[in-house]
Amino acid sequence: MEQMGTRLLNSKRVLKRRGYRWSDGSDGRPKAWYVDITEDQLETESEFLRSEIYRQPDAEILSRRMTTYDRYSDRV
Repeated sequence: MEQMGTRLLNSKRVLKRRGYRWSDGSDGRPKAWYVDITEDQLETESEFLRSEIYRQPDAEILSRRMTTYDRYSDRV
């Protein structure tokens, strides 16, 4: 169990260094780590998550496309 806790802590550090932020769910979004990236970066970031965080080559990575309107709206 200690090894799992160490792995989770290391993953948290890696995500923070990479610019990810934690959403605690208080704004209606799911509790999750997230980062804003361009569409051009999506495949590279998905591969990073599969290999370095999830360590599963077939892990499903959820993403959401946002327009400028969505990004700066109170609805998101």
